[in-house]
Amino acid sequence: MTPLTLTTTTDPQGRPVLKVAGEIDLSNTATFETALAQNKGPLVVDLTEVHYIDSAGMSVLFTHAERVEVVATSLLVPLLEMSGLTSMATVRGVES
Repeated sequence: MTPLTLTTTTDPQGRPVLKVAGEIDLSNTATFETALAQNKGPLVVDLTEVHYIDSAGMSVLFTHAERVEVVATSLLVPLLEMSGLTSMATVRGVES
């Protein structure tokens, strides 16, 4: 298991970015939820260093879908599409 690491920065446009690395699963979704909730406005969620996300982690993303832009690797984007998240949130793929 790869530990979850969360880092908040800003992008060149001044938007807050939550950089997520490791694995998101039932054992750490409360931490993930707290990090998302601390940023009240629009938020970029960078999942490019996430190696695994389970349904509990996906549920957290759905809770905040109306205000997040998710950046994910080309391997993770199909999962986000199949889950329906792409119809509720902006999802941008990057080459892995």
